[in-house]
Amino acid sequence: MCQSCFPAEELAQRRERLFDAIGDQAVAVIQGADNPQAMRRFRQYNEFYYFTGIEVAHAYVVMDGKTRKTTLYLPRESQISKEHDSAVPSADNVEYTIKLTGVDGVRGVESLGPQLQRPGVVYAPFRPGQGFNMTYGTLSSWQTGVTADPWDGQLTRSAQFIDKLRNRYPGLEFRDLIPIIDDMRLVKSEREIALCRRAGHLSAIGVCEAMRSTKPGVFEYQLDAVMRYHYIAGGARDLSYPAIIAGGLNAWHGHYQMNNCPLNDGEMVLVDCAPDYNYYTSDIGRMWPVNGTYSQAQRELYGFVVEYHKSLLAGIRPGRMYADIQAESTEAMRALVAKSTFSKPIYKAACENMCEFPWHLSHAVGMCVHDGSPRMKPLEPGMIFAVDPQMRVPEERLYIRCEDTIVVTEDGIENFTEAAPLELDDMEKMMAEPGMLQTSPPLSE
Repeated sequence: MCQSCFPAEELAQRRERLFDAIGDQAVAVIQGADNPQAMRRFRQYNEFYYFTGIEVAHAYVVMDGKTRKTTLYLPRESQISKEHDSAVPSADNVEYTIKLTGVDGVRGVESLGPQLQRPGVVYAPFRPGQGFNMTYGTLSSWQTGVTADPWDGQLTRSAQFIDKLRNRYPGLEFRDLIPIIDDMRLVKSEREIALCRRAGHLSAIGVCEAMRSTKPGVFEYQLDAVMRYHYIAGGARDLSYPAIIAGGLNAWHGHYQMNNCPLNDGEMVLVDCAPDYNYYTSDIGRMWPVNGTYSQAQRELYGFVVEYHKSLLAGIRPGRMYADIQAESTEAMRALVAKSTFSKPIYKAACENMCEFPWHLSHAVGMCVHDGSPRMKPLEPGMIFAVDPQMRVPEERLYIRCEDTIVVTEDGIENFTEAAPLELDDMEKMMAEPGMLQTSPPLSE
């Protein structure tokens, strides 16, 4: 019902930073997640959890810039479904809730309105809350589909909430809180870094097991299963995003998630998967041959992507800009193309085209796998993001990538996912080791 990863002092520090951002003439209000309709465990919205650590459904928080005080609005204890005897944060457990979160007051949800009645500026998230397996990108795509459906068109919970506030309190001026939250979440604290480090290590462990378990005839979903086993056994809630296990031409779709095809001899498989570990995650991507040995063509293409990947990693350090690192690596990789031999002209062209693609330094990672972007800012210690060089060979519908999650340190980087082998020879060696699927009884026909 309430996290134990962050002390009340750190949650209070986040709220102080928010007060500085919104100014002394505004309040910020965030709506927590509702109870799941399905039979699954409740998961709080990332935005609400970030400032409160509270895992209670139908909760609200108001942060007043004028008084610099925070009030939680929670259901009564009788309204909260309990499956244990421990105390829970609620409107009836005021002292307990304040001790856990460091907020200044706790009231019932029914009391929320009066604090918002005075005319003024209200900051609220204009985008839907990030819940289980959600990013702002996936939420935006979902809303686009709903809006385009002439028989649907429903508003998101966040839009409904703001709409109700507008109707009840017409004197309020609303501004979007998301840009402020995105900026705050860009640089992680030591405790956040520790959670991402653990998520990254679990990601790597899962990828290693998937390598060992790969052979012709294994289904994509079986690699999904062995990775998920290690994540949950390691303390994760589950996956932070649906696993990408894309054999052969399925990889062309980049974010393929069907995972229902057999893996075929002679093809490669793209694996991209990470856990939801105490509300924090990681990102990883590797490709390996289903039969355990890279062909000449596979070595040319995936090997080039790996070299590009290593070049990018070597250029990351505090004070540098994304664009400068990308330009430096591009120059080095163009030189590598010029002195390399390729079995087909289209492979050389694909490597040349890869050098023109500016997004190999990818998205920030944190509470969700796509956690904003530090692209326009100098890098700082504590920034966590994915390094994700990608190549396409359209003539053969080949898509190739290699991905790690790193944190910027005082003098360079720490690679959270480095326990998964990167070099092609090392990956072949790992594939030769026995895996879970190879040591367990065969599936019945």
